[in-house]
Amino acid sequence: MGLFDFLKPDEFVNDLKKLEIEKYLSMGRDVFVFDFDNTLGLWRNAEIEKGFKDLLERLKAKGARILIVSNGRPRKLKGLNDFNVIWRAGKPFSTKLRKIFQDLEPSRVVFVGDQIFTDVITGKRFGFYTIKVNPLSDREFFGTKLLRIFEKVLLRCWKGR
Repeated sequence: MGLFDFLKPDEFVNDLKKLEIEKYLSMGRDVFVFDFDNTLGLWRNAEIEKGFKDLLERLKAKGARILIVSNGRPRKLKGLNDFNVIWRAGKPFSTKLRKIFQDLEPSRVVFVGDQIFTDVITGKRFGFYTIKVNPLSDREFFGTKLLRIFEKVLLRCWKGR
């Protein structure tokens, strides 16, 4: 085991639309936590990207529970009124999330996001199955851009093994 393997997501999925939902459901994983900014929608945007709403609707139709968690500022998301959205979540270290996640059985939860240092660490802290997706855009918060430098180093290290 490498020095930074505790940061490594359980799985990498390049395109969120290719998420194999049947696989996770068959494993008993029926709670899906999604990051919003640069995972489901563009940073600071209020719209979900094309095709992702269909993914959420398919999950919902199969009985999955869906939570959308963002460190971003509250905003009204177009077309997502049926989904529970938690704003200013404080990922990765948050008492707010601890309260929200306390009733979830970790073995049933899949946490999906585009950042290692917020999304993956949050999922790992709670014992969830973690999936790292590629960000939708390079446009993002300055602090995130800095963390992406370290993220690239980690990705290269993991790829080399």
